[in-house]
Amino acid sequence: MIFAGPDKEKIVTKLVLRLSWTIVYTILISGAGILFADCPEGVRPTTEAEQQSYLANTQALKAAIPNPLEGWELQPVKTFPSAPNSVCKGSKPVAAIDATYISVADRKQNDERGRQYDARIEALRKLSPEEQKEADTLYHQGSDLGYKSIAELKNKNQAEADRLRSEANKAYAASKAIQKAHLDKVLPQISAIEDEKQAAYVSPEVHVHLFVHDLAQDQKTVKTEPIPIEGVAKAYYTPDKKLSVSLGSSADGQPVWAQIQGDRKQSETVARLFGHSGSKAAAASR
Repeated sequence: MIFAGPDKEKIVTKLVLRLSWTIVYTILISGAGILFADCPEGVRPTTEAEQQSYLANTQALKAAIPNPLEGWELQPVKTFPSAPNSVCKGSKPVAAIDATYISVADRKQNDERGRQYDARIEALRKLSPEEQKEADTLYHQGSDLGYKSIAELKNKNQAEADRLRSEANKAYAASKAIQKAHLDKVLPQISAIEDEKQAAYVSPEVHVHLFVHDLAQDQKTVKTEPIPIEGVAKAYYTPDKKLSVSLGSSADGQPVWAQIQGDRKQSETVARLFGHSGSKAAAASR
């Protein structure tokens, strides 16, 4: 918590917090340890066998990630180089990797639609020829009066310089008022187009979290929406709109699951990719 105090104290406090979070983040992503706050009963060291199993399963999961379909891209899959050396008491190390598939077609379509919507908005923002002419005339009047004010100021005629500057400001204000009145008039139309743009947007990214763990056991009390996915024995949506997909078992007999998150249609496309690609065999072959 940052307490009120001198600026110097705030800066020092922020630096300490930033350093602390950096250390915590490093520990978390490295798999080097477990925060005690996350383990009410404390932690235990992992055994060599658990570490070897973790690394083997991680490599098997990486091998189980199918190549993208035509028209899709797969971002590089990242894995931790080492196994965790500690876990919460009563739990086991969970091998997991993350992958992101990107629909190139959706990305291009979003870009094209975005340009079209932006062009419509820009057209609405533009003044009519009559409005533009009037606004320009007033702006130029203000500019001319401003130059005259400067000239009078150089002639040490302060009163006339002030009067001209006041008139210039009025002309500028009148020019801006024309633009504001136009924008206020078209603002509802612009808002409607922006809403339409947002509704038409389809996220091109589908995120996959693949792991060795009994997800069904964790979600046995969660209301699910079963859905048939070709090549997959069990798949369902959870209330958080994630698609959970069973991919069989690992080489050491543990359940392998994937949690897929993205646009529903695209998520199911990626789920079918896992069902058709032999991912289950790959996950169990190591």
